[in-house]
Amino acid sequence: MQYILAHDLGTSGNKATLFSVEGKLIASAVESYPCHYCSNNWAEQDPEDWYAAVCRATKKLTQAIDPAEIVGVSFSGHMMGAVLLDKAGELLRPAMIWADQRSTQQVAKLSQTVGDDRFYAISGNRNNPTNSICKIMWSMEHDGCADRIGKAVNSKDYLIYRLTGQLGTDYSDASGTGAFDLTDFCWSQEILEGAGVPMDILPELHAATDLAGKITAQAARDTGLVEGTPVFCGVGDGTAASVGTGIAEVGQGYLSLGTSAWISYLDDSPCLDPQQRTFNLAGIEKGRVYPLGSMQAAGASYSWMRDQLCRAEKLDAERLGTDVYRQINDQIAKTPVGANGVLYLPYLMGERSPWWDASIQGSFLGLKQETTHADLLRAVMEGVSMNLNLILRVFREKREFNSLRIIGGGAKDPVWRQMLADVLNCRIEKVNLLEEGCSLGAAVTAGIGAGVYEDASAIGKFLQVDDVSVPDPERTAQYAALTDRLAEAYRRLKGFY
Repeated sequence: MQYILAHDLGTSGNKATLFSVEGKLIASAVESYPCHYCSNNWAEQDPEDWYAAVCRATKKLTQAIDPAEIVGVSFSGHMMGAVLLDKAGELLRPAMIWADQRSTQQVAKLSQTVGDDRFYAISGNRNNPTNSICKIMWSMEHDGCADRIGKAVNSKDYLIYRLTGQLGTDYSDASGTGAFDLTDFCWSQEILEGAGVPMDILPELHAATDLAGKITAQAARDTGLVEGTPVFCGVGDGTAASVGTGIAEVGQGYLSLGTSAWISYLDDSPCLDPQQRTFNLAGIEKGRVYPLGSMQAAGASYSWMRDQLCRAEKLDAERLGTDVYRQINDQIAKTPVGANGVLYLPYLMGERSPWWDASIQGSFLGLKQETTHADLLRAVMEGVSMNLNLILRVFREKREFNSLRIIGGGAKDPVWRQMLADVLNCRIEKVNLLEEGCSLGAAVTAGIGAGVYEDASAIGKFLQVDDVSVPDPERTAQYAALTDRLAEAYRRLKGFY
C-alpha cells in the first residue's frame, strides 16, 4: 500500500495524518507545543518546538507501516508569521506568529510609503499588523538584525527546510505576507521598497505541488522516514482548508464554522472590495485565488452562550448523561425566526470581516419583559449566521452562490446548518470529514506532486457530501431584513464603543 503523510501545523500543536493514496484515513497523531504571549499583543513560538513535534508525531505514525511506502510528505501551516534565519540558515529569534500584532508603527509607515488602497490593490489584503512584512520590518528596526537576515520564511517552510535543507515557499503562504503581488504572482517590488525590506531575503516562490526537496539523512534519523522521501512545498492553512473542502472549480465556495468562521471560494482573479471588507489568498497553482471573509467569534459566541447562559443545561446533561448541545438546540429550534425581537451582535473579540473594527463589542438588543431564555439562545446563533451573511453579500457582488460546503465543529449541528441555509439563501452541504480540511489539503498537494493524483479534484477520493440543508424562502426573506437590522445596529453602536 502507498501512503501520503500530511502535517497540519497549528497554533497549539502539529497534527500528523497518514492517508492511503486511495483516500482512506489510516491514522493521526497530535503533538502540542507552547505559544508565548506577552506585552499585550506579542505572540511567539520556538520553531525548534515545531520540529520536535513533527518528529515525534511522524515516529508514531510510521511504527505500524513500512515508511518506504510513503510516496510524499507535505505541510499545511499557520500563515502570516515571520521566521527569521541568518545567512548560515540559523534562527535569529523566536518566530512571530499570525496572532502577533506588535507592528502597528510599521503599518503606519506602509500607509505613508505605499498607501492603504494601493497596498490592497497589489496584495489583495489590508495593510495590518498581522502581515509578515510588518513583522519583518519590526524586527529589522528593533532587534538590530537588519544586516544579518538571510531569509524570512513561514512556519511550514522552516519545517521543510529542516527536513530537506531547501528554502522556499508556496504562493499561498506568500500571499499572506503582505508583500506578494496577487495579480502577477510574484514578490511586489513596490511594497518591499516602501517597507525598506530587501527582496533577496524572501524565499523562492513555488506552486504548492512542486517538489521542495528530499528527506536528508539527519531528518530520516529524527523522524523515522526513509532518506530520499520526497517532500512537497505544501500550502498555508487558509488555502489548505479550501482545497481540503473539495473546492476545485471556479465559483465553488465553502463555510468553515469553528471558534472563528470564514467563507471562501475559488476564483481566477482577486475579489477587490472597494471597502476592503474581505481579503484574498493565493491558490495552490499560479493564477488561482481564494477570496475570503473571516469573523472572530462564531463558535466562540456559541461556547460563551453555553458556558454563561446554559449552566442549568450543563448540569442536567451531566446528571442524565445526555448531550448538552441537544438540549440547547432543541430550545433554539422551537423559537421563531428573529428570536422574538432579540438581536445579538457577535463581536466578543472585535471583528474582522466585514467591519475590521477592534473596538466593537458584543451586544444583546431588543430585550423585553417577555424575553425568554430560549430567545437569547436563538439570537446568538442567528447573530453569528447573519454576520456571515454580510460577508457572503460582498462575494455575491461578483458571483452567485447556490450552495456552500460546510466544515468545522459547528457543522455537526443540523439546527445550525438549517439556519445557515435559510440565512444565506443557499444549499448547505455537509461533508463526511469535518475537521480534516487542512490535512486533506496538504495530502492532495503531495499526491499531485507525487503524480498519484491529476489535480485537486482528487479530493473526491476522501470527501463525500452526506447531508444537505435547503433554504426555506419565507425564512430567507425574514432573515434578509434581519441582516439589514444587524448591520444598522453595528453602525449605530460603533461610536458608543
